[in-house]
Amino acid sequence: MGHTPMALQRAASKCRFAGRRHGAVTYPNAFHHVSMSLRILIVEDHDDLADALRANLRSEGYQASVASDGRQALAMVRADPPDIVVLDLGIPGLDGLALLSRLRAEGHWCPVLILTARDSDSDKVEGFRLGADDYVTKPFRTLELMARVDAMGRRVVRERAAASVQPALVAPVSAADASLLTPQQIMGVCGLTQRQAEVALLIAEGYTNPEIAERLGISRFTARNHAEQILARLKVESRWQVARALCDAVAAVAAPRGGPPSPPGKRELP
Repeated sequence: MGHTPMALQRAASKCRFAGRRHGAVTYPNAFHHVSMSLRILIVEDHDDLADALRANLRSEGYQASVASDGRQALAMVRADPPDIVVLDLGIPGLDGLALLSRLRAEGHWCPVLILTARDSDSDKVEGFRLGADDYVTKPFRTLELMARVDAMGRRVVRERAAASVQPALVAPVSAADASLLTPQQIMGVCGLTQRQAEVALLIAEGYTNPEIAERLGISRFTARNHAEQILARLKVESRWQVARALCDAVAAVAAPRGGPPSPPGKRELP
């Protein structure tokens, strides 16, 4: 599977470098606020490392389960989709890249953190191309892995919270308002690239990431990354706030010059 016994031993030992009496590492409470019963599937065929990862994740409040091969993992995801997957590339049955490809093809878009002992950059690039969100190279430091998992957990919690908010509680800005804007108008005032501006305007019109990917001829992974960067740049928590943020940004720049600009025509997207 591409893992040397020494590398596996180092990785497992680093997972257990502290907290020996309690079987898990104890971290500062920076992690506790995001775990909130999030479910993590560890796909790892080496028992020592899998057990150490599970113990550390459970100690931080996550619900962690283990699959020892790709086919078992696929069945577990289909039966009960997890919130996050920690995926070793060198698993038997169905290797990590093949499993990742299958998950994305079936519409499972939970964050995936790759664990790999492979030195080749091509494996990491291929993982990202197939839809991985992050990777850690073995042997890894437990604090680094937990920080990356925690970042994914924050994203999951944030997306859940945003989805639960009722848009009707905020004065609406219609998609028609945002549709009058052009990518060129919002690139400068919002600090977006041409592609990000195109994605932002589609988000404002209510398009989903898969729909944006199809419309612009990009991957779903790329569309999702653009969407996350746009939300961060606009300082909004949810997609339904994008239309207002874009309109407000353009209006704020135009107002000192004597009011809003004349509405432009509908833009053309590729």
